[in-house]
Amino acid sequence: MRAIDKHPSLAEHLFSDNKVRKYGMMIFQHGVKGAAKKVNPAALYVDAALSVIEAVNSYLKYAKECEKTKQILSENRRIKSELDGQLKILKLRQDTILKEGEARIEELNQQVQLNELQRSNMLIEVKKHIQIAKIMQKKLKEERESGINFKQLQEAQQALDHLLRASLMFITNNIE
Repeated sequence: MRAIDKHPSLAEHLFSDNKVRKYGMMIFQHGVKGAAKKVNPAALYVDAALSVIEAVNSYLKYAKECEKTKQILSENRRIKSELDGQLKILKLRQDTILKEGEARIEELNQQVQLNELQRSNMLIEVKKHIQIAKIMQKKLKEERESGINFKQLQEAQQALDHLLRASLMFITNNIE
């Protein structure tokens, strides 16, 4: 808190203070010797005592405000040091969260790569099954043409159809 002068300049003080104007007008009207005759010495002592009391009162107010200023400044320093500590804690938390996030992203990338590898291996296996199914279909066709037992051919065809359906279900489930 800053102390501000009530009257920034002497001229402003002379024109705004009632007591200064009163005594100034006396001096102006009667001269210095005439003003001294008109002024009551007891009134001068009372006025001087009131001025001293007013000055002491002003000084006490000033001292009180200075003490408040010191307290505010010490409180500001305490708050600043507390906020600096909290800021350091927040920065450490942020760094920790960022590192954890990077670790999670890396883990997810590894899982995606593993899943892609597993998926490609599964697709290779499914392709092999489809090739085997094509070979079986070709053999069944040859068997039908050569006239082998119809019931056995029908059961083999049903088993082949079941294998193809299972392979297609597997493909559609893994592609999604």
